[in-house]
Amino acid sequence: MYLVDQACVVPAHLHAAESFAMNRCLMAVVTLVTPCLLFAQSIDAIQAVALQPNEVLPLDGTLSHPAWRRAPMFERFIERDPVNGAAPPQATQVQVLFDSNAIYVGVTALDTQPSLIRDVLVRADQVSRSQDFVVVYIDAIGQRQSAQFFRVNAAGSTSDGMHTAADDREDFAPDFDWDAATARNAQGWSAVFRLPFASLRFSEGRLDWKIMVARRLPREQFHLMASVPIPRDSPSFIHTMQPLQGVVLPEEHSFLTVRPSLSLRARRDEAGVRNDVAASLDVKWRPRAELVFDATLNPDFSQVALDVPQLAGNTRFALSLPEKRAFFFESADLLSTPTDAFYTRSFTEPRWGVRATWRSPEWAGSGFLVDDRGGGVVLLPGPYGTGAIVQPASRSMAARVHGDQGSLQLGALVSSRRYANAAGQNDVVGVDGSWHGGGAWRARAQWLHSRTDAYTRRVDGDRVYAKLWRLTDESEMNIAVDDSGAGFRQDMGFVNQVGVRRVTGFASRTWHGLGQLNEFAINAQVEQVRDRALGQVVSQDFRPGIYVSAARNLEWWLEAHPLSMVRLTADAPLLHQRYLASGLAVSPAPWFPLLDTDFNIGRLADTVAGEVRPGLRWNLTAKLRAMSHLEAEATLSTARLKNDGAKVYRETAVQTLVVWHFDASQNLRAIVQSSSLDRRAEVSRSIAAQHDRSRAGSLTYTWRHSAGTMLYVGGGQARSGDGPVTREVFVKLQFDTDRLPGLLARP
Repeated sequence: MYLVDQACVVPAHLHAAESFAMNRCLMAVVTLVTPCLLFAQSIDAIQAVALQPNEVLPLDGTLSHPAWRRAPMFERFIERDPVNGAAPPQATQVQVLFDSNAIYVGVTALDTQPSLIRDVLVRADQVSRSQDFVVVYIDAIGQRQSAQFFRVNAAGSTSDGMHTAADDREDFAPDFDWDAATARNAQGWSAVFRLPFASLRFSEGRLDWKIMVARRLPREQFHLMASVPIPRDSPSFIHTMQPLQGVVLPEEHSFLTVRPSLSLRARRDEAGVRNDVAASLDVKWRPRAELVFDATLNPDFSQVALDVPQLAGNTRFALSLPEKRAFFFESADLLSTPTDAFYTRSFTEPRWGVRATWRSPEWAGSGFLVDDRGGGVVLLPGPYGTGAIVQPASRSMAARVHGDQGSLQLGALVSSRRYANAAGQNDVVGVDGSWHGGGAWRARAQWLHSRTDAYTRRVDGDRVYAKLWRLTDESEMNIAVDDSGAGFRQDMGFVNQVGVRRVTGFASRTWHGLGQLNEFAINAQVEQVRDRALGQVVSQDFRPGIYVSAARNLEWWLEAHPLSMVRLTADAPLLHQRYLASGLAVSPAPWFPLLDTDFNIGRLADTVAGEVRPGLRWNLTAKLRAMSHLEAEATLSTARLKNDGAKVYRETAVQTLVVWHFDASQNLRAIVQSSSLDRRAEVSRSIAAQHDRSRAGSLTYTWRHSAGTMLYVGGGQARSGDGPVTREVFVKLQFDTDRLPGLLARP
């Protein structure tokens, strides 16, 4: 049931508490009297109103400025979770203003129990469901295929990114230049978003804009309310975004952003002391609404935050890492394909890069050139494992175009990477598409062809991926095929296994509101991977399981793996694994917002010994909030195997993170992490003993004024094994030149 309640419009002049009480009363009556009112009813638009020429809207989080009284109020919110289509437990109101520079979205989050509001400060892009927050989705192209989103929690911390409809994924990597402020009051809290036109991706002369506002309310149940109904079987989360009307585009659509940065580093290691001074420049130019150019010169791509360590001592395949570097964030959604055809962490140390992005209702595209100094690794995938060689310098070109034809989206890509010193090249071309029929059925597919002569004889290869699935409110079924030839390579993508045909199938049946459970599901998944050349099974798995969700943000799943098999090399026998897998995520209390753990236990494959042994793999993440200004997070991953009752392998990786927030824009962050690997020698199997240790730590002060103006000051040290300690201190400053006068003018 997805109600769009026209009868619950409350006059804007009523007091907030009266408005809330009347709204709840009317909503309850309509819910009881008209249970057949469904999403077929039209979705109301949100109306924007222009500011007067002499009006300046303060960004203080309140809606006390007289201009807000002229803005129509939208308050017909509908619950998405835990009960889809129910009346919201608290009322939410939205108003929109604009001037020649930006759109202002004001959100009033009424709350009859304001003492329960979870308003904690968090780092950028860490606003999550365990906090009270509101989020604005804007699709300025109007096709509902992608949307920029902007979150702010009740304490004023922010997150942003892109939501892509094709895979229904939110990518928090893109950073847009925008502002938000919040304010607490006796009726709850309020937020004001300032979204500059320069940060929104719209089309010249087209105002078919779409918007959706959602609110997260974490209490005993973790509620999600939205300004539109979102059926569970909708083609995507953003498929029902409502029209945003009344916006008048500025006469000047050309924007230029210049961001110089300076990095100072002092490093001490066994080679002595080195001091480095590096200046870089990032430029973003938008000559017209649809077209954006980006350029970077000598970018400082060194990471301010450490990657969470991963276990790699008992795996044959390479592991991926998230992107954290700003140059690759623009149009990240356009580089998203059914396979990981683009993996920008494959670029290690670029000298320069340029890119262009075009967006219009009919089609969009993005292309870039990167000159990379190299120094990382080039993955050499195979059927039974991933090899690697040292990455030389290279120049790379890649582009993807994407067309939207209603229920059908089509794309094409091309990439070419040429290595220095005549070391060869890797070229890839391909097409992809996605389709949804307006009902329960949808599909995605991609074909890629590669030609490679880098560190090998010239080889050609193809990769074909196709997935068909059916999704309803109560069930999901899908089948997917991923077929890659032995000669396929995509050096700008993440490909860690080729020469195999992977077939997967999944089926699930879900019940909602079953007793104390929000959801209860029974599911089963099957997967088989075959060596294309030899026709033999590389791996195979059948895993039936259950899934439940309940109050306190609880999610628990359990899977059995009674028929799991894996072959480690082409001439090795199949190893028969038998184990249980389970996971739990829950928010026990406001001071303990997340406990997330999962484990595998049973008879697991030892990839070094080539046999199945009793073992355990366990991951744990715990987040603690003893104070609103202090956050702590601990992450643990461990794996162990036994043979004849004795431990033969143990690997552990730990990271502890503590952050003190001075305010929403400043924090001091400490990270300490360590990893260890111990393997006992086994003479009968020619296995040598192995003992590896590494430790690292950092302390960083961060001041973030905007997406383009920030300061980092910090230092760290690291040690691998019994080697010498490496120490480093650094200062990194980046700023938007157009924001500099305002910063200097501050008292």
